Amino acid sequence: MRQLRASRLMVVAAVGALLLTGCQQGALDPTASATDPVAEPSASATPTPTPEPVTVSVSAMGDILPHDSVTADALQPDGSYEYGHFWDAARPIWAGSDLVYCNQEAPSGGVEMGLTYFPAFNAPVEFAEGIADAGCNTIGLGNNHTFDRGQEGIDRTREVWDGLDPLLIAGAFRSAEEQAEVPTTEIDGMTVAFLSFIDLSNNPTNDYAVTWLTDPLVEQQMAEAEEAADATIVAVHWGDEYSGTVNDRQREQAQRLADLGADVILGTHPHVLQEAEWLTREDGSRAFVYYSLGNSVTTQMAIPRVVSAVAQFELVGLPGGEVEVVDPAAVPIYMHFDLTPAQFASGAWANRRNLQLHPLVDAAEPISRSAWRNELTVESGMQLVADALGPDVRIVTDSFED
Repeated sequence: MRQLRASRLMVVAAVGALLLTGCQQGALDPTASATDPVAEPSASATPTPTPEPVTVSVSAMGDILPHDSVTADALQPDGSYEYGHFWDAARPIWAGSDLVYCNQEAPSGGVEMGLTYFPAFNAPVEFAEGIADAGCNTIGLGNNHTFDRGQEGIDRTREVWDGLDPLLIAGAFRSAEEQAEVPTTEIDGMTVAFLSFIDLSNNPTNDYAVTWLTDPLVEQQMAEAEEAADATIVAVHWGDEYSGTVNDRQREQAQRLADLGADVILGTHPHVLQEAEWLTREDGSRAFVYYSLGNSVTTQMAIPRVVSAVAQFELVGLPGGEVEVVDPAAVPIYMHFDLTPAQFASGAWANRRNLQLHPLVDAAEPISRSAWRNELTVESGMQLVADALGPDVRIVTDSFED
């Protein structure tokens, strides 16, 4: 579908034969009159309209982790859990996007399995429901915590998402058949494929629960996506935890995925932002990679982990034709929870409450209630994001307040 399709001509010879036969019959017809009007060709034939390019807008955010303090803050008086409100202040960032990618970095197998936290997570089913409520419709489940509660955790997580009906979901699978599928969705005539691969896991996995970057299935699925879709987005869990430096393997694998047809690569796992850049294929076409999107909703504690970004870009092209990645950008975000510097220093971390993800540009007041209030400002945070992502990304500095 990536190659421009040439329009097919009518069978001119057949039409010409019919016209010729009609002329001969008219000449032999003794009732034909020389005064019969002759049909004139239309002077105002309708021209074939020029196809208009389609634009699909995408937002993408990093790791979402149900730490004990996250789930404690989600607990409601009636014993249920509600996570969706953690994104309320940031929702305007992606409100106009066609696709919103989120990385659910934990099973949501429900309380029946027993709730567990770091280093092996299991969250209530409301964790997935909150991610959907936040507006996420492109769901990555492939990460180092996918198999924290074994295949049962994956099965239960996928069952929850079956009822939430996202546009695209990949990364954790109930069977080899489900793993082999190439998820696609169509937006305004443009078909977008979404795949999710991992490069590390905290636990040994079975043959189909996740797709490793080294699995031969990667090349097969990339080829199928190239055939079935106009654009391909690939989520990859890779890199060094808490490191702002892109390692050699990330660069090698990013180029490989681009050469296989990935148009955009969305990296997660380091929990901090890393560089983003254009990649050039042998034929001169380009792909774009965000090596690490950092964090979304978590209660990890350090300035590089509470300051992150929502990646934004557009896929532009003719359905069935070439698609380009346009205007890669980033909206800086700040993950807030109430915690004083004294509480942080003394290890009184149970006081992390009132979680809320904010556009960083509008976060001066919540920062004043944080453990980072003497170190972090809106301005220093914006500079951190710009320095981490590099010059190939446009930093959005607009306010999102009404």
